Amino acid sequence: MDRKFMPLVILAFLPLLVFCSKKLQLTAFEENDVYGYKDQNGKVLISPQYALAHDFNENGVGFSFGKDGWVCIDPQNKVLLNVFTFDNGPDYFSEGLARFVEGSKFGFFDASCKKVIPANYDFAFPIQEGFSIVCNDCKSISDGEHSTIEGGKYGLIDKTGKIVVQIEYDSLSEIDPETKTLRGSKGGLKKEIRLP
Repeated sequence: MDRKFMPLVILAFLPLLVFCSKKLQLTAFEENDVYGYKDQNGKVLISPQYALAHDFNENGVGFSFGKDGWVCIDPQNKVLLNVFTFDNGPDYFSEGLARFVEGSKFGFFDASCKKVIPANYDFAFPIQEGFSIVCNDCKSISDGEHSTIEGGKYGLIDKTGKIVVQIEYDSLSEIDPETKTLRGSKGGLKKEIRLP
């Protein structure tokens, strides 16, 4: 093939490559008070079975509520992970990550429902300033509408899951974004902790 035609051939096939690389976009629909998913042509790909459903996102995954609570599913209706329920819906993304629950432990996932930080903690707070306060041996105490986390030992992890502050404190404050510090309490003693 003549080299001067090569750019034209590449340009001719570029739209086909873009079309083939797009994730399948599914839209939630309701039928008889339950939700399923249809493709862009209206073909039912996941039959109605969920109490609530969100359209699939640009990463090709959808969030649905059923017998197992909020889950993240793929276009074949395979459950990728169980999403932590926050404010009656799936956990919100903070700095690109949201929380999932696996065997009553907390971890973090990205917008593709890929597990980024393994579920190793009894509770994890949302990512803030690049970090999450986590705890072990703590419990969620409900007052009816809301819950608080009590007891246990607290520490801090970064967005990669690396432990930055050991899980040994009785409490940790929120991070001061200006000074990049937080306060910890252990055995009645208070300590200011400077972050890297």
